[in-house]
Amino acid sequence: MKNKHKALVKSAQRCLATTACVALMAVSFGNLPALAQKVKTPKSNVKTARQDVSPESVWVEQTLKNLTLRERIGQMIVVGALGEYKNVNSEKFADIKKQILANKVGGFVFYRGDALELAAMTNEMQRVAKVPLLMAADFERGLPMQIKSGTSFTHNMGIAAAGDPQAAYRKGRIIAEEMRALGINWLYGPVSDVANNPGNTMVNVRSYGEDAQKTAEFVAAEVRGLKDGGVLSTAKHFPGHGDTPIDSHIFLPIINVKREHFSSVELAPFRAAIAAGLDSLMTAHIALPEITGDNVPASLSPQINNDLIRKELKFDGIITTDSLGMGAIIKNYKGTEGAVRAIKAGADVALLPPDPKGTIDATQAAVVRGEIPREQIDASVRRLLRAKYRVGLANPKARTVDLNAVNRIVEKPENVRFANELAERSMTLFRNEKNVLPLNANQAQNTLFIIVAGDEDPDQGNVFKTAIETRVKNASVRRVDRRTTEKEYNLLFDEAKKAETIVVAPFVKRAALKGTIALPNEEAEFMQRIVDLKKPVAVVAFGSPYQLQQFPKAKVYMAAWAVEDVAQNAAARAIFGETAITGRSPVSLPGFFKIGDGLQVGAIKRKEKDAKDTTEIFN
Repeated sequence: MKNKHKALVKSAQRCLATTACVALMAVSFGNLPALAQKVKTPKSNVKTARQDVSPESVWVEQTLKNLTLRERIGQMIVVGALGEYKNVNSEKFADIKKQILANKVGGFVFYRGDALELAAMTNEMQRVAKVPLLMAADFERGLPMQIKSGTSFTHNMGIAAAGDPQAAYRKGRIIAEEMRALGINWLYGPVSDVANNPGNTMVNVRSYGEDAQKTAEFVAAEVRGLKDGGVLSTAKHFPGHGDTPIDSHIFLPIINVKREHFSSVELAPFRAAIAAGLDSLMTAHIALPEITGDNVPASLSPQINNDLIRKELKFDGIITTDSLGMGAIIKNYKGTEGAVRAIKAGADVALLPPDPKGTIDATQAAVVRGEIPREQIDASVRRLLRAKYRVGLANPKARTVDLNAVNRIVEKPENVRFANELAERSMTLFRNEKNVLPLNANQAQNTLFIIVAGDEDPDQGNVFKTAIETRVKNASVRRVDRRTTEKEYNLLFDEAKKAETIVVAPFVKRAALKGTIALPNEEAEFMQRIVDLKKPVAVVAFGSPYQLQQFPKAKVYMAAWAVEDVAQNAAARAIFGETAITGRSPVSLPGFFKIGDGLQVGAIKRKEKDAKDTTEIFN
């Protein structure tokens, strides 16, 4: 009993000594008032004190302490940069240095360029910066969405058609690893909108589907993949941009949705993303009067940022706006008003404000006037600094990347192979009257292939054309686009009447500012004439699956889900029977098909090599 008493005394002494040590550490790290207050009570404060003086907390507080008010506001601004080659002493790079040194911005979002030049540029930018930079990109479906190199994936809707959420995890992990090789640490993805409006021109195939719970599974899986790959994730476009035909790049969409439906459908993927460890939410420029009581965009709404995100969803990660240069904002708010209102409403990041310096000036003035509490600015900057710490930026040696490692990490053969196979599994056959697909060797030789390019892209369909010509000697491949004349249409129609079988491939790319996901009228009318011919006609739709609405009588209809090279090669392999067609649709095609539909067809021959094209297709 005596020995037990001595042991208890010694244990208590060790506990008090530990507490005292932690308290001394807190004093040496700046004697933060809140921390000092907590250390006064030894009984329950050992754990709390240790948390408050964690390496992350210490770095965040020391970094914040060394920033002026203006520099803190600068941390909340993310500006754009082209990733193309720049000499570090050039005027082009001087513009970037100005944003870093004069405006003290917190991060950049990159467009265009290629892997090595982008990696070299992020290295130089991090060397220039006083506070390490967040480097972001819209690599939703892989690096080739913006730059020339990288593993290219089919769109999310195609991944969902393949049926396995684990594929979304691996996609996220691969994208993250390739991003980190370039020094980019923040992905603006995954798209977490539910595709519950077939007329939606902004989201469309970027969504994982129409079923909210299934979409939530894929979104959560991708978030986990991104996290394990070491980059920050962003669920967008909060609180759900799926149920509107209006593109917020052009106008402000107003979505009239009841609270119960909103909570169970639109919010479901975002809740799942948060539960999976989401780092940031991107607020959309959409109005929800039934939810907020006004027509203020969600990105500028205190009810969305504070009441919904912070209080109801209990999310304490980063809130970033969508681009503040989009039509929904600049057509309704002048100058820096949109950006300042977004920050005032609770945004941590003003993304791509048209006037970065003016935004910093106006925000600082609003803080000085008392319109925006300084404590709110500090809370936002802490969130951003914590994110920077999590991706390793507190370590100066980890801020730059090894240029020699880029060509060992980007486009690993096994990753490219996985992306190709995923696109193959996404092919979805809705109709196949008389089993036209897949084509056997004799059929292929007597088939007319027609590419219908719905966009002003001279290279649209080139990979598909090459894939056909690789497989069919002297293949008859024709192409129509917006430049095709009436005479040319008529000549091609006469040729089509003589063919035994026709495969017609409409390409409809979803793109910002385009405002439509339909084929132009003349091309759609020509396609209808082809479909009406009394012979086997197979339609292979690249891009939006809803193209069926323009030629509803098509007797053979397959969705390829994307216009990108990876989908063109996968479609060719399916058409010629080199791969099984096993996709099941994650969306309904109203009036025609329901979620889960998709005919299952086996392969009939071995695979050929992929076709290549020297021109990348950008989104």
